[in-house]
Amino acid sequence: MVYKALIIAVDQYNSVSSLPNTVNDALEIKRLLLESPSLFKEQDVQVFQGSISRKTILLSAIKSFFESAVNTDVLFLFWAGHGAFIDNEGYFVPFDGDIYSPNISMIKMSEVRELIDQTAAKTVLSFFDTCHSGAITRSIQQELHRGLEVKGSGKVLIAACTASQYAADRAGHGAFTDYLIRGLEGEAADRNGDIDVYNLYSYVSKKLKEEISDQNPVIKSTLNGEPLLLKRTINRSELTTEKENAIQNINSSGLSFWLGPIISDYDEFYSKNKGEYQITLINPDSKIEQSLKDMRGRDRYPFAIKDEADIVSIENIDIKSTREGTYVVVNLKGTGESNNSIFSEMSVGGGIGKTLTADDIAMLRIRRILFGEKELPSGYGDSLVESMISHPTNAKIQVIPNIISSLVSQRYKPEKIRVMIIGSLILTGTIDKIETLSLTLDNTIITNIHLIGYRPKYYSNVDPKRIEINEEINISI
Repeated sequence: MVYKALIIAVDQYNSVSSLPNTVNDALEIKRLLLESPSLFKEQDVQVFQGSISRKTILLSAIKSFFESAVNTDVLFLFWAGHGAFIDNEGYFVPFDGDIYSPNISMIKMSEVRELIDQTAAKTVLSFFDTCHSGAITRSIQQELHRGLEVKGSGKVLIAACTASQYAADRAGHGAFTDYLIRGLEGEAADRNGDIDVYNLYSYVSKKLKEEISDQNPVIKSTLNGEPLLLKRTINRSELTTEKENAIQNINSSGLSFWLGPIISDYDEFYSKNKGEYQITLINPDSKIEQSLKDMRGRDRYPFAIKDEADIVSIENIDIKSTREGTYVVVNLKGTGESNNSIFSEMSVGGGIGKTLTADDIAMLRIRRILFGEKELPSGYGDSLVESMISHPTNAKIQVIPNIISSLVSQRYKPEKIRVMIIGSLILTGTIDKIETLSLTLDNTIITNIHLIGYRPKYYSNVDPKRIEINEEINISI
């Protein structure tokens, strides 16, 4: 039995408004699927987002996902994005969707439904957080409303709303997915820590009804028999002791970002084009709001979010007050500063054929940034090597030594420490791309850091150097 997942987050569009929260939804769903104890493996979880979410690419991926399955496979499909209901037909809107030619540019919900019906896999769980997503559940047995138990192996479709309704989007997630995530984290678990489809659907429905009067999720199924368990977890009433002793891997910066003097959390993030960013903060701390106001009109700031970093200027700050609270929307633009400097590839000779390469110096700088190491290799000009480590010619910011301990002493949480490491490594020109950055926490101690990244590519005919550090540390937070 193989557990497979296809996660689609259409966050960017050619002709309609963007939905940045869908990426947050997708990453959280992926995290929950892979979080122990889980039967999903990393290589069996596919994620599509951004401009790659075009009709031809998505349709090909969906067909392959369902048509290649065998009867023992367990399939999990999650789709977040825009949905349309045109001429009594439901559509999923891909990146290149056009409302004036839906049959040509969009994916019919009925087509996806047929793939679910016809797949050889006996067990299919599918969740759709799009407007009008209830259209996909039509013609699949009789509609099951809230309160009806859903049990056993088979095929389940749960949509965020009916065919005629819109799906709400707020506070970093779609409302439906927000409650879906909470349910999978344990709030929909029974006393044994088990989450079956019935419990999950009942929980999400109840929460949505309490918050939003005109969004009613819909479920269709062909289930019977024993409960179909989605995840086994610890009941929240029993979490205290277990959680305190749990080992956590922080491999995402969560909702943390770094902008100049600010290290905080955002509610929405959208990258419009290369070098153009938009952050939304809902009801930010008054100090954060004032800091942003003070930053207007100044030249450049370091900026880091997720696994990327840039030097930016603030284009504008829009502050709106509504009955729901204060919304601060910050538009940023990269200054276009390049890392490509021939001097950053200089090596240092040490006599008797010894050479300290540019990659060796970069590794010394990484260890200076992460751990504060000051020891230099013997046999080279100390002042020159020290200058290349601490004052690289292509750096956009100063090297911050021993950054982990420094931020821990300031009581920053691991996600904020991670985003600062991302910014420090990229903006000093040390690493161009981060593949992996994980902090391991055992109780309240950071016990390990694992970094995989790639050096900037300075020459078209030379592949960038791969850098890896996997080291035990002992820093209390």
